[in-house]
Amino acid sequence: MPDGGSGFPGWFIALFVIFGVIILTGFIVAIARSIWQFSVLRSGGLNPLVAKEQLEARLNQRLTTPPAPPPPATPAAPAGKSIEQRLAELQDLHVRGVITADELAAGRAKIIGGE
Repeated sequence: MPDGGSGFPGWFIALFVIFGVIILTGFIVAIARSIWQFSVLRSGGLNPLVAKEQLEARLNQRLTTPPAPPPPATPAAPAGKSIEQRLAELQDLHVRGVITADELAAGRAKIIGGE
């Protein structure tokens, strides 16, 4: 061993530095992942410190709450419109430019034909 050296062989120092870099990289990755997870949970409306408990409570609430009743059916259009009312509506559509003259004629024929 030469005088003035540190007393450790070169390979040991290199190995020590490599392990140090690996451990430091692990810490950096763990911190970055924690920050990412924190931001994802926050954007999802959860408190990152108690996210598991919040999700369990939400799931329990959904499982114990009965489903909402379906919305009431929308009333059907009145089926009792007279021929005159239907023709007037058709004419109004033509006057407003919603339908063409050919569509007006076809609609009149259909209404008068009883379909």
